[in-house]
Amino acid sequence: MQFPPGPPLMHSRRVLVTMAMAAWLTACASVEHVGWRLVTTPRPALMQTGGQRLEGVVNLRPDRTGDMILSGTGSIASCAGSLRLTSVTGGAMDMRCSDGAMFAMQFVMVNEVRGYAFGLHGEATAALTFGMDAPEAQAYLSRATPPASP
Repeated sequence: MQFPPGPPLMHSRRVLVTMAMAAWLTACASVEHVGWRLVTTPRPALMQTGGQRLEGVVNLRPDRTGDMILSGTGSIASCAGSLRLTSVTGGAMDMRCSDGAMFAMQFVMVNEVRGYAFGLHGEATAALTFGMDAPEAQAYLSRATPPASP
């Protein structure tokens, strides 16, 4: 890159300005990442599938997306996924579990930080709640409990 003729001091300023702008852009990317972490709303989550309960957290972001991670002590050690709102009060979740199950779930927001979701994987039904305490969540989670054997 060649600079037009001018005093040597002018070239130094251009180099310094270019370096300062590069540093500023790098800092902005870092601040954006930290900013998302600061405005993310973590909510407790419960999931019921195949007679097993998993617990974890759902992180809701202001850009109408989020992610979740849950863990259990049974045959399913963990599940993780992402969500996106596709309407004012609901959206879609993609959940992948350590046993190989993948759930495409639909969720409904009860308010800005609480909601519930249902999905299927083969014959397995999954129910998930977030932002609710256990008694309130149980009403939604019971839909994924397998029926008792006669």
